[in-house]
Amino acid sequence: MNLLPVLLKKFWKPLAEILLVAFLLCAGAYWCYSRGYQKADTSWKFQWAQRDLTDATTALQREVTERAKEQRRQHAA
Repeated sequence: MNLLPVLLKKFWKPLAEILLVAFLLCAGAYWCYSRGYQKADTSWKFQWAQRDLTDATTALQREVTERAKEQRRQHAA
């Protein structure tokens, strides 16, 4: 029973240093992961925005073409 307090009293500094280093490594790894995740997310959002813009432009061009055809048909009739 008295062994644990004795060991803690003797090794508290090395244990504290090990825990601090482990915490800093985990915090650094999390920061790197979240930074990469945000970068990839931003990249994908940009690509999806480009795709949406292309789709909207294509749909608008198709609509203008169809309206022009309809106008020609109405004038021909």
